Amino acid sequence: MPELKQMDVENWVKETTGDFHYTKVLDGLVSPRLFTQLRQIMKRLKEKNIISPVSGKDGWWRLIDNSLEEVAWWESETPQETAIELPLNINNYCLIPRPSVIICAGKYNAGKSAFCINTVKLNIPKWGGNLDYYVSEGAELVKDKFRKLGLPMEAPCFRTFRRTENFADVINPDNLSIIDYLRVDMTQTYAVSEKIFEIFNKLKTGIALIAMQKPGGERKLAFGGGATAFEPSLYVGMETTGMSSGWLGFEKIKIPRQYGGVDPYSIKINYKIKNGAEFYDIREEM
Repeated sequence: MPELKQMDVENWVKETTGDFHYTKVLDGLVSPRLFTQLRQIMKRLKEKNIISPVSGKDGWWRLIDNSLEEVAWWESETPQETAIELPLNINNYCLIPRPSVIICAGKYNAGKSAFCINTVKLNIPKWGGNLDYYVSEGAELVKDKFRKLGLPMEAPCFRTFRRTENFADVINPDNLSIIDYLRVDMTQTYAVSEKIFEIFNKLKTGIALIAMQKPGGERKLAFGGGATAFEPSLYVGMETTGMSSGWLGFEKIKIPRQYGGVDPYSIKINYKIKNGAEFYDIREEM
C-alpha cells in the first residue's frame, strides 16, 4: 500500500465488530513501514470519539458504540408475579423480572440438569413457543429425560437445540432460554463472567437460566467465583448429600419475597431425585 489515508482507515473501522489490533486494519494490508503513521491515525480517531483502546491490551482497539436504549421506568410497574416458574418452591422467596439471568450452580450429580428440565416443564404453559432449551447431548438422552418427567412424547411447543458454547450469538433476546450447561475453560476462570455478561447483554425482555459447574471443596459459587454473581437476578447453589439427594441454597436474590417472615439466605431446600429427573420429598430447613 503506497499511501495511507485516514478516511480509508476510518471507513474500515466503522465496519468492524469486536476488538481488533491496529496491524489488522484494512484487512492487514498496511505495510509495517507505515505503522507509525497508522498509530497516529488511530490516536486521531480516538480524539474524534470513533474508537477506544481496549483496556489491558496494548495496540488493541474497538469501535465506540454510541447507541442508547432509553428505559421508560415511569411506565413500568413493579412485578407482582414472577416471569418464570422454578422448581423446589423457589418462587416463594423471589420475584424474577424481565430481563434476567438466573444461575444454578452445582457440583457433579447435584441435580442441575433436573433443575433445568423441570423448569422447562413448568414454563410450557407460560412461555410455550418462546421457550428454548440448549443442551450438549443428542436426541436420545434428551428424550429419555423428558420421558422420565412424564411429558408427552410427540413434538412439543418449545424448541431444543444442541449447543456447547457462544450462547449469546444465538439466543432470542425475548425468549426464555435454558442453558444446560455453560462450559468453562478451567484455566481461564477469569473469563467466565464475560460469557455471562454477553448473555445478559443480549437479553431484551427474555430470561436466561444458566446451569454451571461448581469446583470441589467448600466453594459456594460456580467456576469464576464472585464475578459470576454480578449479573444474575437469582443465584442458587446445589449440593449433594447422597447418590440421589441434595439441597439447594440461595446465594443472591435481587428481588426477595416475604414468605413467612423467613430469611431465604438461612434456608436449605432438601430434595431427592427420582430417575435423575423428578424432584420429590422436598423439605425446607433453617
